[in-house]
Order: sequence, then structure tokens, then C-alpha cells
Amino acid sequence: MAKNVLFFVHGIGVHKIGWINEPDGPVAALNAAMDLYPACFAGKELSDYLDLVEIRYDDIFDTVLKTWQNLGNSLPANGGFDWTGEVQSLLQSVNGNRETFVRYGGDVLLYCGFDLVARAVRLRVSAIIATKIYQAWLAAGGSPGRVPRFAVVAHSLGTTVAQDALYQLAQAKWDDDLAEVSAKRPALTDNAALSGRDKAAFDSVVAGSRANPDKPIPVGLSALYLVSNTIPLLRQVDGDYALVQSGGTFDCARVYNINHALDPVSRIGGGAANPNPRPGWTNVTVRHIHQRNIHGFGHYLSNPAVHAPIFARLIDPGFTAGCAQSAAALAQAPEWTGFGGTLAGLDQQARQILENELRGLITGESSVAALRAAIEQFIKQLGD
Repeated sequence: MAKNVLFFVHGIGVHKIGWINEPDGPVAALNAAMDLYPACFAGKELSDYLDLVEIRYDDIFDTVLKTWQNLGNSLPANGGFDWTGEVQSLLQSVNGNRETFVRYGGDVLLYCGFDLVARAVRLRVSAIIATKIYQAWLAAGGSPGRVPRFAVVAHSLGTTVAQDALYQLAQAKWDDDLAEVSAKRPALTDNAALSGRDKAAFDSVVAGSRANPDKPIPVGLSALYLVSNTIPLLRQVDGDYALVQSGGTFDCARVYNINHALDPVSRIGGGAANPNPRPGWTNVTVRHIHQRNIHGFGHYLSNPAVHAPIFARLIDPGFTAGCAQSAAALAQAPEWTGFGGTLAGLDQQARQILENELRGLITGESSVAALRAAIEQFIKQLGD
């Protein structure tokens, strides 16, 4: 049987091809986490068990920014806010540096402010997920017992992007995105992340959807991991993928809402306060501070309370009940409820200063503007 599939969806900032395998990326963090459980994973890496699929969409933002002067005013903007003015203001403040623009949360402005940009981004995500699932079913010869499990782990802005794309896909509405973007800005539909074979598979998915327009496409995720959840604030579609059902069963079996108590992104975004909306929903709040960038994808995944549900759900029978119990015990250890890692040696005064700095970025205002400002201040505090 084919390996189970784990999709990675990035958040704010710059993500080049191969981003999941960077030293500070999610795969490295999960490989290091596996070392905590030698009884289960001795000498193994994540790729030994899972098919790891990178989803990258920030090149779409780059395309928009390259032609912003000609394109910006013609993009249909979402109402209620001067999105064009906000983008132009941020671009001026960073002297037109596109990399700094996205690291300061400019990609949030583009995704939330401009309808065609949001459509193009979620179309990219839908294309990669849909083709992978389609190919897995073909390889299984239509036998459900031979189809692997699929899961998505998304970070920061990526939680919103994944939710919006999955909702459109499961409700067979993503074809609307394709038609709209193709008609108005065809350059934004270039699925550069898809090989020729994958593009052919995606064309088959498109054809099947058009042949059965009233039949939603069951994505059938085993799990969705929302790491630093921004969905409550940033969602751009009119539905919640976590609540989508097919035949009386939730399309996604389990949802993990994972947030850090001091993360200014998820605290302003509202993910940390998201209630349990359905069975199979789990809220996970972590408090470890192992590096100054507590918002980092890898920093989150290093925590046993975060990586254990991924291993348990997808690596079966590799991650045994005994290892799950070890992870639960580790998650309660002082190292994972406070300072550790590279910051283990900080004295009490330095720890208090850092905590105060992080708390100072959290405000009672819940808006895209407040989130964007908090991201910029957070990056500046990192000195990066």
C-alpha cells in the first residue's frame, strides 16, 4: 500500500522551492522530534513513513508585486478597507523590497484585500491536493482499502489558505475560482508547482467536476492541523471546511486547532479562542519558548503536544501507544511548558523581558490591520 500523504502549507514570509526541507523548516523539526521516541523511530526519518508534499503559493504574491503599478488598481478589491493604499504604504516603507514586504505581513494584505489574488492562491492549493488524491485513487484501482490517508498541516496565513481551498474543493466551487481568474488574470493561474503529469491529472479533475457539477468532491482528509490558526479573522470564503459533511460524515475526520499562548499572530487572529465546533475537534495550546521566534513553524512542531497527533494519526503502527504516552508525559515537562532549547540558559530577568515583549504585541483589536502591524513589530523585535 502507498505511503500516507502529508501536505505542508506555508504561512507568511518568503518560501522558496524546497522550503519544507530547509534547516528551520517543518520536516527538519519533525525528524528531530522523532529522535525523542527511539523505541518507535530508531534510525528513521519522516520520509520513510510518509509521502511529503510541499505546497507553495507565495510566488503568486511575487507575480502581483512585480506588476503592482500596472496591476494593483485593476484588481477587484474586497470592500470596507483601503487595501490598495495599505499595500502601497507598506511597499514605500520597505523601499519596494518584495521580500521584506511579505515578511512584514504584506501577503496577508494581498490575500485578504484582493479577490483575484485569493482565488489564484486557493486554486494553486486545490490543484496540488486534488491531483495527489486523484492519482492515489487511480493507483488503488478504485479499491478504498488501498488508498492512503491524507492530512494537511498548515501554518499561520496558510491555515486560512488551506481552509478556503479545501472548502472550495469539497463543495465543488473551486471551478468558479478557475473560471474567474482565467478570464481576468490568466497569468495568475499558472500552476508552476505542478509537473506535466500532474497538470494532466488536474485537467481530469476539472473535467470530472464539470461533468458532475452538483456533486461535491469528497476530499476525505484524515486530519487537518491548523498551526497558529488565523481562520477566524482572515477567512475569505463563505463556509467552514471543518463543518463540511458528505453522507452524514465530516469530510475531515479530525481537526487540531494548535496555538501558542504568546503567539501574536494566532492571538490577534482568534485561533486561540476558537471553540470546539464539532466532534473530532481538538484545541491544543502550547507555551514552550525554545527560540525567540515562537511563531515559527518548526518551533510549534517541535512540541510533543503538536507532533504526537501527527505521528499517531499517520504513522501506524510505527507510533505505538507507549510512544504516545511518552509524548503526553513530555508535553507536561518544564522544558515544554516554559523555556528550553536554545533559550534554556536565559536568566529569570531575561525571560521576563522576552515574555513582556511578546505580550506587548497582543492587543484587544481583532483586525487585519492590527495583525499586519503585529507581524511587522514581531519581525523587528527578532532583529531579523
